[in-house]
Amino acid sequence: MKIIQNKNYNRNPPEEINFNGFIFKDIFLQFCELKNKSFINCSFVNVDFGETDIINCNFENSNFSNCILKHTNFKNCLLKDVKGSDFDLRSGSLIENNFKNCNFFNSCFRGSHFFKNNIENFEAVNCDMKNIIFEKNNYNETHLKYSNLFKSSFLEENLEKFKVEDCNTFLCSANNTSGHENLKLDEYFLID
Repeated sequence: MKIIQNKNYNRNPPEEINFNGFIFKDIFLQFCELKNKSFINCSFVNVDFGETDIINCNFENSNFSNCILKHTNFKNCLLKDVKGSDFDLRSGSLIENNFKNCNFFNSCFRGSHFFKNNIENFEAVNCDMKNIIFEKNNYNETHLKYSNLFKSSFLEENLEKFKVEDCNTFLCSANNTSGHENLKLDEYFLID
């Protein structure tokens, strides 16, 4: 493993394209664009990606621990075999990404927008998922557990392969959405 530690890449991301077996620790990578990069077998510890656009990147067999991604946007990325704990992605946009075998624990997605993603074997446990907009995603075995979905919206979704277990779904809404009939929802879940 190679380690990159205590670096400030704000507005100036690393030029390398392929990273395999790297540990990124105590890094600032804010206010920039990460484009066409590959991260395989990497760990991100205490990395601040705030207000960064991450486009056409691959994250495979990688871990995120105590990372900040406020107002960070992911577009057309592959996240495969990714694990995240204390992952803070508030008010970000996740557009046309592929999530495969991802697990997030004690993380925050509050106020984010999930749009046209392919989500397969995705698990979020004890996560803050308030005020999220889920729109036109394709789900295959998605499981949310012990998470707070307060006031989140589901727009044009098919939730047949979407499982909710012991989650707060108070004042969530579903518009033009199917497959919600078998979910364990709060009595105040609003369906249009």
